[in-house]
Amino acid sequence: MTPKSLLLSVETVSALAIAWCAVFVLPFRWTHKMLGQARPPADTSPLPPSGQMSRAVWVGIRVRRIADRLPWHSTCLVRAIAGQLLLKRRGLHGGVIRLGVKKENNTLAAHAWLIYGPQTLLGGEEAISYVPLSDLGE
Repeated sequence: MTPKSLLLSVETVSALAIAWCAVFVLPFRWTHKMLGQARPPADTSPLPPSGQMSRAVWVGIRVRRIADRLPWHSTCLVRAIAGQLLLKRRGLHGGVIRLGVKKENNTLAAHAWLIYGPQTLLGGEEAISYVPLSDLGE
């Protein structure tokens, strides 16, 4: 492992740990401030400047790979928040965490996924079956 990839891995683990704390430990009002106001889901997202999309996709890949190897379970919301933190850290503004629900066996199931521009970076595979409720973020 190169020093750069080690640093990126540590950064991603840190973002996942912060996101986990934001979801499961911190008071909701703090997490709410970090994520921003909820608003209705947008039909379209603005296209990011050229070159930024590939950097954003790489953030999503890294979060997914590392979250799958950690000793704790990272929920979809934890992954989306971690991805959002890493996007902002790189100056990639415009990422949105979308929240959705579906009815499953007479219970309500929730899901969160991270969108950047026209692409879903995290949680997209499951998102298809959920009805979007709100967007958080920029």
